Amino acid sequence: MAASERRLPCADAPAWTDAAEVGGRAAGQIEPLGTCEALQRSEASYRVIFDGSADALALWNDALCIVDINPAFASMFGYAREQIIGSSLPSNIDAHERARRIQRIRAALAGQEGSIETIGVRQDGSTFDIELRYLPIGYAGTPHVLAVGRDITQRKAALAALQAQEQKYRAIFDGSVDSMVLWSQELRTVDVNQAFVRMTGMTREQVIGKHWTERPDAPDMRRLIGYIEAALQGRETQAVEPVTRGDGSSFLIELRYLPVQLGDTPYVLGVGRDVSERIVSERALRASEAQYRGIFNASADALVLRASDFSIVDANATYERMSGYRLDEVLGVDRVLANPPEVAATIRRLHEKALAGEPIRLETELVRRDGQRYDLELRGVPILHHGEPHVLYIGRDMTQSKRAERALRISEEQYRAIFNASADGLVVRDADYRAVDVNPAYLRMSGYARDEVLSATRVLTQPDETLQERHREQHTAILAGRPVRFEVPGVRKDGSHIYLEVNGMPVTYRGEPHVLYAARDITERRAAECERERLEAQLRQAQKMEAIGQLTGGIAHDFNNILTSVIGYLVLGQERAETLADARLQHQLGQAHLAAQRARELIAQMLAFARRQRSQRRTLALGPLVDQTLQLLRATLPSSVSLEFAAPPATGAHALHVAVDAVHLEQVLFNLCINARDAISGSGWIRVRLGRGGGGWTCASCRAQVDAGRWVELSVADSGSGIAPDLIDRIFEPFTSSKEVGRGSGMGLAMVHGIVHDHGGHVIVETVQGAGSVFRVMLPPASGAEVDTPDAPVVRAAGEALRARVMVVDDEVMVGDFMVELLSGWGVDVVLHRSPLDALAWLADSSQPLDLLITDQTMPQLDGLQLARRATDQRPKLPVLLYTGNADAVDEANAKEHGVSGVLHKPVDHQALRTLMESWLRKGRLGSSHQDA
Repeated sequence: MAASERRLPCADAPAWTDAAEVGGRAAGQIEPLGTCEALQRSEASYRVIFDGSADALALWNDALCIVDINPAFASMFGYAREQIIGSSLPSNIDAHERARRIQRIRAALAGQEGSIETIGVRQDGSTFDIELRYLPIGYAGTPHVLAVGRDITQRKAALAALQAQEQKYRAIFDGSVDSMVLWSQELRTVDVNQAFVRMTGMTREQVIGKHWTERPDAPDMRRLIGYIEAALQGRETQAVEPVTRGDGSSFLIELRYLPVQLGDTPYVLGVGRDVSERIVSERALRASEAQYRGIFNASADALVLRASDFSIVDANATYERMSGYRLDEVLGVDRVLANPPEVAATIRRLHEKALAGEPIRLETELVRRDGQRYDLELRGVPILHHGEPHVLYIGRDMTQSKRAERALRISEEQYRAIFNASADGLVVRDADYRAVDVNPAYLRMSGYARDEVLSATRVLTQPDETLQERHREQHTAILAGRPVRFEVPGVRKDGSHIYLEVNGMPVTYRGEPHVLYAARDITERRAAECERERLEAQLRQAQKMEAIGQLTGGIAHDFNNILTSVIGYLVLGQERAETLADARLQHQLGQAHLAAQRARELIAQMLAFARRQRSQRRTLALGPLVDQTLQLLRATLPSSVSLEFAAPPATGAHALHVAVDAVHLEQVLFNLCINARDAISGSGWIRVRLGRGGGGWTCASCRAQVDAGRWVELSVADSGSGIAPDLIDRIFEPFTSSKEVGRGSGMGLAMVHGIVHDHGGHVIVETVQGAGSVFRVMLPPASGAEVDTPDAPVVRAAGEALRARVMVVDDEVMVGDFMVELLSGWGVDVVLHRSPLDALAWLADSSQPLDLLITDQTMPQLDGLQLARRATDQRPKLPVLLYTGNADAVDEANAKEHGVSGVLHKPVDHQALRTLMESWLRKGRLGSSHQDA
């Protein structure tokens, strides 16, 4: 608020005739009141002084109004003269500051001079540091106050900078780890830092201001006076000398005396560093390194030292023995060698934690170079090696050592604080099982009063007498020193049910053995844990089966490449033996061919488990298909085993329709029935049932919980020996079998899992050891689509020699060579390329005729589909035949989009290949392609 907006009842400002005495006081020349005539004569000169003052001047009367101001005041605060004269303090000053200034003005009116440092506020609201002095003066016979304001912003900033500078250097001086002493030229101690006090054991009072001859360490300092005098003359000196502390102990110190100048006075700064600790540390380090090497090499644990970048710096002899790797083979290696590869990422993350200073621990496996595995406890300890952070990994064979368990002992002093503050219900019982103490949490949890619990001879929340007796037995065991933990149901006083987690531990209470029981209400947690465990088991099973499927599919894919050439060459050999009329060789090759076909069937089962064979599903009535399959199966069963089949009517709305691959479903039923047959010893029965089912069950192979839905159920029950409990969780894994060696490959149920889940179904297993098993295959019912009928088999007629030019592209040497030999035997001119890029370069030459391109799908640089698209771009009418070991990688629609005319699966059936080629020749496609090329 401007001065004109708030005026006190002040008189108008007087003529400057009487105000001259104000100027006199402002200039430090205040005259007695009887000299008014002299002041009037010097009015002009005092006016000049008042207006010319660099300080802001304001004259206050006893009504607390401003009578006059000088130009410096107007400039400093930003007010015009007419805004100020006749007003009091402006409104932009806060109430506290206003009261403080008015108090000073009133004190000056009473004759008491005063000054304050405060914040000045300009008219525009900006602030600055100001020093205000209030001087009492007489004016017109009444007391007035002259306020003198001086802007001290720059002065305070300079003072603050000086203080900060001093504090910085003081902090450096006191914070130095080296001892520092400031000597005067009179050889007196001017100052010492904290390091000097720590190093010498003397206090500041013992040395500051003392002549060197008066100091407690004078005898040791006597020979150093020459260094100090040299520094006073401007020469820096340095020495290593023994020094005695105040307590009489001595040490080696490295001393430097530096000449310094403080103002015009020379001083000497003595800087001392205790090198005895360094020497001791160096000796200790050498001893420690020698000790480390001895312990390192003698340790029974495997020790590996890794740098921050995870590279191996050192390893001991135990590591070499346990892992099978030599030291010179592992030095500098920055990856995991002797642990499973799946834990490599975990170990790298833990390595970063250890580098940050956190010890780590991991239970894993030691994988020897020869493949042997051991349970391993791996601990990582952060250490400094040559001044750099490293991690020492300690591997201990957990099968040969056990950890000692530490018993928790609670003292009488700790008991009371924990007992009353615990959120768990706590009860202390004596050796006779009587409750001697109980905490509030237990009373709230049980609903009983304290007197009721202490007077009872049993556990009030446990109505079951059998459990009461068991608790007394456990109580005896705990008194003997064995803590017990158990979960138990209970009943509150109001009759509601509760589930408790109880920990019982031995304690000494008032000098006697007692048991402390800690009870926690886990009613809600138990329900949540049950649900979580169910979901975790389902997830683990799904992940396990998926991982096994990936592994099995990969192995099967590689075997397909091998079998392609093996079976192909066997067929060629049989044809050669037939030409040579060598019956013995024909028989031998025939037996090898049968074995190869058995391997082919096994690979098909593995691919079915891995779901890599694309099924050709059609909507079929399930009853006739099952009945037809069982008719074929009956011939394989002994007469002592009866086979029964029951199904609902297979007509109209009652028919059970599913979208399945008929061949795959036959394989499922065959495997389940063969397993049932093998489980029966002597006479027995196999019952196959077809019907409908609902939800509310858990899949035995993927652990999925199925709560609702409609299913078509195909069950196979037997009266056999059942499944052992230790096998029930692994029966769907490949190569897992309960049969004796030589009976089955262990792929039957694995194939069932793959086919059923590929069709969106699940498997339920019910078994009782010694009383048989039931396998229930649950399939989703088909929608209202039209029911298909199986295709009639195609009979191929023998073809004549082919006359065509064919390019084969395959990076597998054995497969490519076989294809060349096979096609050449059919009269085909074969062009072989190992690289897809080389094949494209050959096709770019339009002068080269070609009738057919045959290519593998999985190749480097380009896969088969990519090659087919680029080849047909160059030669649009060129037929392309693709073969692959992974049916999921190629479907018919995708193949046609890439220009593929036909797809065969590995191992390649040479009869199917010839049939396709003959078909294209008959239709004239190859011929037109040849002409266009």
